[in-house]
Amino acid sequence: AHQNKMDCFPILEKLGKTDSEKFVHGAINDMCGKTGLHYEDYTKLLSLSDYTKLKSSLEKITRKVSRQSIEKQTVTQTLSEQGAGADLAQLIAECLWVRKEEIREQLAKDSCNISQAYLSDFDWRLKLVMSSDKLGSIQRPVLDLDLDISEGGHKRREQLELTKEELETLLSSLDAANKVVTQLRT
Repeated sequence: AHQNKMDCFPILEKLGKTDSEKFVHGAINDMCGKTGLHYEDYTKLLSLSDYTKLKSSLEKITRKVSRQSIEKQTVTQTLSEQGAGADLAQLIAECLWVRKEEIREQLAKDSCNISQAYLSDFDWRLKLVMSSDKLGSIQRPVLDLDLDISEGGHKRREQLELTKEELETLLSSLDAANKVVTQLRT
């Protein structure tokens, strides 16, 4: 995979500055679900194999550097380390920097699309269990948690009954997940 990234730069340089910039923006458009690249526009400049390799490599590079940093200097340095010439690294970095918010939004959408299900609502009740069939008097707090899950236009309800320890475990897991999401945003 690392070799493919390095192989794409000479192909992109063959296009010249104007067509290279157009190609990079087209690849970003494709990645963001917009009308982007069409091989017909490049048949005189690129073989189908080179076109496919370049398009795929640019998407991988865009995703990689956008997850790390979108600052021009950092992106330029990363691209140079992967084999891009100074002018080409600067051109790609400029294209990515100009569209950084759009790229980040798409990466976030892609992350959200890992699962089609999402939490649409929740409700909770605190109960005090006074006794059970085994013990006459226990007085133990229990949380009833109802989670409304939406998936593909349908809703389903998941009902949980949690002890204090189970609730603490759930909250710790949610806190850890929140920290991961926060790190991905920055």
